[in-house]
Amino acid sequence: MSESIQILTHEREWREFPDNPGVSYKTLRKHAEGGLTILLKFEPGARYHGHRHPGGEEYYVLEGELDDLGKGWPAGSYIWHPPGSAHRPSSRKGCVVLVMLPQGVELL
Repeated sequence: MSESIQILTHEREWREFPDNPGVSYKTLRKHAEGGLTILLKFEPGARYHGHRHPGGEEYYVLEGELDDLGKGWPAGSYIWHPPGSAHRPSSRKGCVVLVMLPQGVELL
C-alpha cells in the first residue's frame, strides 16, 4: 500500500521555468506514468509555451485569471483538456492554478 502525501504548500519555494519567464511551479506529486500534480503561477503578462497533452490535463484556477481557449477563466474555474489536446495558456492579470497531468507534456 502506498503512503499518503502531506504538503504545506506555503513552505515550498516557487521554481521558475527557465524558458518561460514569469511562470513558476511547485511540484506536489510525481505520477508513476511520468505525470505531475503541480501548482502553477503566472505573473501578470506571462505565457507558457505551446504544448500537447498525450494523457490530457485537468486544472482548477485558485487565484486570479488564466487565459486559455480564447477566454479568461477566473478563480473557481475547472477545465479538462482531453488526451491529445494542445494549447498555450497565459495570464494578463496573473494567477495560481492547480494542474493535474496524468502524463508528461510534449512541446510544440
